[in-house]
Amino acid sequence: MKENSPLGRTLWSRSFSARISIWVTIGSALIFLAAFGLCLHFARQQVKEEALRSAQSALENALLQIDGELSAVETAVQNTARFVPDFLGRPEELYTLCRRLLEANPRIYGTTVAFEPGYYPQLGKHFAPYVYRTPGADSLACRQLGTKDYEYHYMGWYQIPQLLGRSYWSEPYYDKGGGEMMMATYSLPLHDAQGRMYAVLTADVSLQQITSLMERVKPYPQAYSFILSRSGTYLAHPRQERLLNQTAFTIAFEQNDSAISRIGYRMVDGEQGIGLFDEEGTKNCALFAPIRRTGWSAAIVCPYDNLFAGVEKTRNTMITVSLIGLLLLLLTCMRTISRLSAPLRKFADAALQIAKGDFRTPLPQPKYPDEMGQLKESLDYMQHSLAHYTEELKDTTQKKERIESELRIANEIQMSMIPKIFPPYPEREDIDLFAMLLPAKLVGGDLYDFFISEEEKLYFLIGDVSGKGIPASLVMAVTRSLFRNTAAHLKKPKAIVESLNASLAEGNETNMFVTLFVGILDLKSGNLAFCNAGHNPPVLCRPGEEARYMQVLPNLPTGLMEGWQYEAQETCLPPGTMLYFYTDGVSESENKAKELYSEERLLRDLEQLKGETPQAVVETVAARLRGHAAGAEQNDDITMLCIRYKR
Repeated sequence: MKENSPLGRTLWSRSFSARISIWVTIGSALIFLAAFGLCLHFARQQVKEEALRSAQSALENALLQIDGELSAVETAVQNTARFVPDFLGRPEELYTLCRRLLEANPRIYGTTVAFEPGYYPQLGKHFAPYVYRTPGADSLACRQLGTKDYEYHYMGWYQIPQLLGRSYWSEPYYDKGGGEMMMATYSLPLHDAQGRMYAVLTADVSLQQITSLMERVKPYPQAYSFILSRSGTYLAHPRQERLLNQTAFTIAFEQNDSAISRIGYRMVDGEQGIGLFDEEGTKNCALFAPIRRTGWSAAIVCPYDNLFAGVEKTRNTMITVSLIGLLLLLLTCMRTISRLSAPLRKFADAALQIAKGDFRTPLPQPKYPDEMGQLKESLDYMQHSLAHYTEELKDTTQKKERIESELRIANEIQMSMIPKIFPPYPEREDIDLFAMLLPAKLVGGDLYDFFISEEEKLYFLIGDVSGKGIPASLVMAVTRSLFRNTAAHLKKPKAIVESLNASLAEGNETNMFVTLFVGILDLKSGNLAFCNAGHNPPVLCRPGEEARYMQVLPNLPTGLMEGWQYEAQETCLPPGTMLYFYTDGVSESENKAKELYSEERLLRDLEQLKGETPQAVVETVAARLRGHAAGAEQNDDITMLCIRYKR
């Protein structure tokens, strides 16, 4: 469908109205959602805190009752322990003392005074009078606990308090062949006047008495409780198969839920807190706290939905009402905005004609001097401005294209002035070199040049003109031509540089200068004569030595002061020596973070590359410069010249 058809314009205007309506609705929805979310957050927090307080209170109440039960057992044992020394001379009567303890404390299932092996030689190696309640009958029975088949001094309830030197609650166990129930034993070591332990007084307690207190804790209909031992074993749980058979960690492994494992570790460490975990697709909240006397830990588990059932129902109702309200708001906005934006259709038609080049198309006249009136004035101004700017743009475009064409030609001329065929001397075995020039703009101010004279000497130079662009390129061209002409009849680097300086400094009103490094390498003897004029020192890589910067006299760049006396230097290059020359566009190459490539990094790279060919060295450094820049714009010309003397 065409844009300028009536139906197309109608659909477009409706689409514009719909967009505004949707944005208004979205804005209203965001404001509502922010307010709704804030209210819901505070409501959830309040409900959650209240629910957790209720569950925490129930847990603390159960722990207080458990603590009371355990404290009563400990107190009874400690009171009985005071009478044991009175019976040491009458060991047979200790059965009577144990019986009295059980008769006075119905919560205790059994008790014994287990003596150290051989304490009563006349009674055998093991002597431990044991009184216990008979299963299913309301009576007490007595027997000797220590036998050859049951050496009690190896048991944890005996050894651990002996090692600790204090009372100890054992890990729960199933008393098979005795009480046929899960039990825990409280052991109190007895010491003589010299502080030596001679016996352990114990009290066996049915674990059911303790777990029954937790089972009555149900702050919510679907809540349940459990108890973990010091090792994380279940001592109480609604699922009987877990008791003494599974730990919180094996359950976490079976269900692949690390949250259960984290809660188990916190409970074993004796922490008090709250944790969330999933069980069979149900999200649960666990409140846990330690049972200090035994080292166990108890927890109440409440389904997460139970905590927030009221809040969830209110939230769903509010969301439904809000969606209906937002839909009505959207329809109202679309209808109202469509009427208000109707004048925009006429302006759209006029703008379309202006866009097609009809700068004389008539503009509609709005009824009121409001925003529509301002729009009419803007379009009217645009009509006149576009007609004027179009003519100027045509002229500017033509000039720009002409300048770009001239710059491309200048670049081609500039590049043709420097050697660019490599290897330049494929027939020679005594020299290998490679160079590269990458201007920052279409034309640049860096230069290099080289040639071999009839005397078998390599004349070369590398330079960097101050500034960039066309002025620098002109100075570069002049410098290269002067070098060729001067080197044809002057045979010393010092004389060549001083001649170049005199020519460039004469009439230099722009104060432009050129840093140069001019060298003459005798290919027969390896003697290198050179003169540096303010240029970067080259990198010297002699065979068997690390790459290093040459010690060169800086001198003054050429073109600054006419008549300056330059100092030359000489050195001898053994066969296999590599020389690397560069301009500061290499070491000062920047990335987007304005970090320089640096001379230190350049030296490290050349140390790695000193065994490569000059072409490989230059191309590898160029690749690393591109990697360092990482897309950043090149801010200076980059020129490299690498020479390897092989004779």
